[in-house]
Amino acid sequence: MSASPPPPPPPAQVADPHFYTRMHQFTPSMRRAVYPAIEASNPQNSVQGLSVLVTGATRGIGKAIALAWAQAGASRIAITGRDASLLAAVSAQITAIAPSTTVFAAVADAGDEAATRKLWADVQAAIGRVDVLVCNAGVFSEGQADFPVLGVMEPGRWWADFEVNVRGPYLHIYSFLQQFRTPNDGIQQPTGTVIVVTSGAGALTMPGMSAYSISKLADLRLSQFLHAEHPTLRTFALHPGMAPTDMAPPRFAALNLDPPELAAGLTLYMAQPRADFLRGRYVSVNWDVEEMERHSGEIVEKGLLGFVGVKGEFGAEGHGFEGEA
Repeated sequence: MSASPPPPPPPAQVADPHFYTRMHQFTPSMRRAVYPAIEASNPQNSVQGLSVLVTGATRGIGKAIALAWAQAGASRIAITGRDASLLAAVSAQITAIAPSTTVFAAVADAGDEAATRKLWADVQAAIGRVDVLVCNAGVFSEGQADFPVLGVMEPGRWWADFEVNVRGPYLHIYSFLQQFRTPNDGIQQPTGTVIVVTSGAGALTMPGMSAYSISKLADLRLSQFLHAEHPTLRTFALHPGMAPTDMAPPRFAALNLDPPELAAGLTLYMAQPRADFLRGRYVSVNWDVEEMERHSGEIVEKGLLGFVGVKGEFGAEGHGFEGEA
């Protein structure tokens, strides 16, 4: 029996700035900058007439997503975050880009159920039905605490990542689905798009990252269950790459080459019908969308880009180990 594969080396031992991205690559081309197929200025990525709610939109990836949707013509944009002054600044930027776009901003705690219900009531009063939900708000506590291994980080702090990274998206998804609740029949054939921002870290076992990695793997599975239980809904799990945001730990600085605008452009692409072959799947910003489109039939037929991180052949006959009849 072979031993389990060793964990990837820590960032301090990696000289190649593309090391982690390369080991996670699906398409021949590696994208680490915005390219025409996902640009907000590309007419194919127009979101005119749509409304979007972006959580965690005061900085970094969430801010980039909100601004990209403004550039691409969204009619109504709602943003949330924990800092009122930063929300006001982002709202002003959206209005400067798209003066006719209706903007609603609200301070929100990602893991607070009562606050999330009130937020959605306020959002719907301000902009009406939400067509697209981007669950972006997240935390990486271990990365800001020198990567403590299990048994070192206090249980409450370790669990806090799940409150924001898993409970937060679920609360927003729940409220999104209530838009389609009928008096007697529950949730009936919801439409629109839900994008859950997850992470390639969910497929890694790197010491000192258990809470973040496990919570982001749970986000992937949450999006897959959403797809299975509500197949009329367009659902995606998005890996935003290694972006130079405030949440990124300093030890990853030399490797964080993916601008937040890369994830922003991919959300615009995911809102288009041509992305339907990726519904219910995990997609990284580093994968070329046009190359995936050329192989869309194979991706769907073989069920590619589903659950990641488990290797082996499963079925009634077992794996088929070498030397076994």
